[in-house]
Amino acid sequence: MVMRKALAASVLAAVVGTSSIVGAASAAPAAKTAASVQAKQATFLVNGSSASFRVVTKNGETLVSIRDVAKAIGANIAVHNGALTVTLNGHTVEAKLSANQITADGAAVSLKQPIQLVEGSTYMAVRPLVNGLGGTVALNGTQVVISTVKLVEGAENPRFVSASKLLVSTVQESGRTDYLVDAASGKSDVLLTSTDKSDLVVSPDGKQAIFSDSEGLLYLINLSTKAVSKLSEDNNIKPELVWSPDSSTVYFLQGDKGSVIAKINVASGEITKILEDKVDYKSSLNVSADGTKFVYAVTTLGSVTADSTNVDEDNVAIDYSTNQIQIFSFDSSVTDGKPVQLTKGTDDKVFIASADGKTATYVSVANENSNAVLVSVGASGTALNLYSERDVLESVQYGGKLYVLAADSDSENGIYEVTSTGAAKQLYAVSAEVTSIVVSEFGIAVVRDGQVLVRSGNAWTAITK
Repeated sequence: MVMRKALAASVLAAVVGTSSIVGAASAAPAAKTAASVQAKQATFLVNGSSASFRVVTKNGETLVSIRDVAKAIGANIAVHNGALTVTLNGHTVEAKLSANQITADGAAVSLKQPIQLVEGSTYMAVRPLVNGLGGTVALNGTQVVISTVKLVEGAENPRFVSASKLLVSTVQESGRTDYLVDAASGKSDVLLTSTDKSDLVVSPDGKQAIFSDSEGLLYLINLSTKAVSKLSEDNNIKPELVWSPDSSTVYFLQGDKGSVIAKINVASGEITKILEDKVDYKSSLNVSADGTKFVYAVTTLGSVTADSTNVDEDNVAIDYSTNQIQIFSFDSSVTDGKPVQLTKGTDDKVFIASADGKTATYVSVANENSNAVLVSVGASGTALNLYSERDVLESVQYGGKLYVLAADSDSENGIYEVTSTGAAKQLYAVSAEVTSIVVSEFGIAVVRDGQVLVRSGNAWTAITK
């Protein structure tokens, strides 16, 4: 047992200390072909699945069987005039025995040591081989991760569908494309292309997503079959869609000014109005688990201060200082109940959330010179600062918990879990290029410089580029 541990430790030490990466090897050694070279088996993570490669260690560097790597990544391999040619996704690597370099797509790439022949198989460093084929090699703890998947580029708005799948979108001049992306490998599949559809909102059971079109019509898309079905003929604009926890009902704001709170039964398509108080510009709709209580924002617009009898004139003056966002709660179970205003301050209020439909949390931005602060407020109207140590960039609520992305320094952001009493615990330190976080029962993802990464083990795995 001691000898096995020592063997694994020696292989890992060789890996970490060289430019080619191989995970800690485990398995019995094969027969020697030379006194200083011994083949072993090592387990890699290749495009989200485990794969076993033959490896040899020489002069402190770990080399892998070219044929084993090619088989695992689905590359074609051929031998011609004593040279191995490996091709994958339009990339070509040529390798010659005993050579100190390879040719990757016609360009010479130097190797630390020559390509080796051991027990009839050809070995070389894994990183230049995989990189030459358009892939990447990374180390997650002691696990070597190889990816040769063609990743979606420029993706945004990641949403977990399940533990193994996310929904992401790309936007071009021609419209938007939605993809289902494997959380381990980054393999993607086009789900929907559209020109006038709202963002897809995934149901809690992960089976379908709902969206509206420019006419206000609602549609469902089955995330397995990709089949799209119209849910309702109601053509009132629906700017926000919120699922119930059991995936049976969708709540939404209705009208081009978001004046009404309503719901639709997913099975029958029946729409029921919940609140119609003639107050326009509602937004940030949050619904309690039982569907009776609501928290939302109302925006008041600037007021005309000049002569308003001829508002078509260019010189009409508008006082934008009266622009305000205030937060309200409404309990539909109370007979003849009225919305309750929770806030009165003139600060900007963003990332508004509520778990119970009574108490709201939001990020308060007083002015551009002060830090943004995470705040909670209830029916009393008393605001409580939950997190103010660092500038809050984003707040996400999930499962009754709050998660904050905050600027720790010029080069680093932090992801914190914040309790309802204001106790904060840092979960991760991330690059300052991280601009958004996504939290789900299935895991956590971030958007870094336009790239989506999912937390996997002790590292962040890029699933888009």
